[in-house]
Amino acid sequence: MQKFRNIIFIALLGLLFAEVLIVFPAHVGRQKDASAPATPSDEAEMTAPGATEQKMRGVHLVESQKGSRDWELFAQAAEGNQGKGTWNLQNMRVLFYNRDKVEFTVTGQDGSIDMKTKDMRVRGDVVTTSANGYTFRTQEVEYSSQNRKIISPSAVLMTGPKDRDGEGMKVRGRRMIVDVESSRMTIPESVTAEKAISRGRFVKLASQAVEFSGRNKTARFSGNVVMEYDRMKVEGPEASFLSAGSDNFLSNVQFSGGIKVSDLDKFATSENLNLDLLANRFVFTGKPKVYQNNDELSGEQIIFLDGGKKVKVEGVRARVEKTEK
Repeated sequence: MQKFRNIIFIALLGLLFAEVLIVFPAHVGRQKDASAPATPSDEAEMTAPGATEQKMRGVHLVESQKGSRDWELFAQAAEGNQGKGTWNLQNMRVLFYNRDKVEFTVTGQDGSIDMKTKDMRVRGDVVTTSANGYTFRTQEVEYSSQNRKIISPSAVLMTGPKDRDGEGMKVRGRRMIVDVESSRMTIPESVTAEKAISRGRFVKLASQAVEFSGRNKTARFSGNVVMEYDRMKVEGPEASFLSAGSDNFLSNVQFSGGIKVSDLDKFATSENLNLDLLANRFVFTGKPKVYQNNDELSGEQIIFLDGGKKVKVEGVRARVEKTEK
């Protein structure tokens, strides 16, 4: 009996050695070394579609800092990768807040948001609207969360608030910069503008840049400003359109920095000019002078009435060129 037990013990011991020496090494050889670099096929397996991709519908996101809302985003659908932190969005609408009030609204066909930086991009028939009625149309805008600016790198068309004569001012240019914090809207390059005035008259402008405010109805053109109005051509470094009353009509234009006005038979120079579009009156101040034919008129103030058909000089000083007989 004792001999039989010894035989069984020796057999079991042999099986144990076989497991340790043969089976276990083979099993270990099939395990993946975690410290070894991944091969291309391994990486493809780890980031295979569906592993971390997510899709959502009816997206609503709110970003707040220092106890107040920065922006609120709505999208019809979203698709993103958790690891990358970027989400692609469809049919976007973003409300940008300033002091807990909606200052600007941006809509577009699609775009994206970086959930780490909170930077956004909106593309496709993008419309940016200010709370006081300015509308900017472009194909793409980018939002920087750090400085709270909405920027378009492409061509832009701006339409101003409607007034008593219908459509507001139309402005075209290159690039757009909207500062949410200060509520300033700027078109910094290649600006052209047109505004319809009563009785079929138009004002046309060209300048290097133009700036609008989200808090009032003013427009400030700067850099080689050229304005055409009726028969008059006005040139100067800076011009501001000001609204009078509650009808949004940009009734006054103020030029400063040295201006020149010309029509078919005369031209005038001064440091400043106020143009009343409703009264069709030009008021020159700051060393004003008028040159017509061979005559020069100067005074404390010069006024063109009825679009320049009549000239009134206050504090007149005249110099008449003598002609030889």
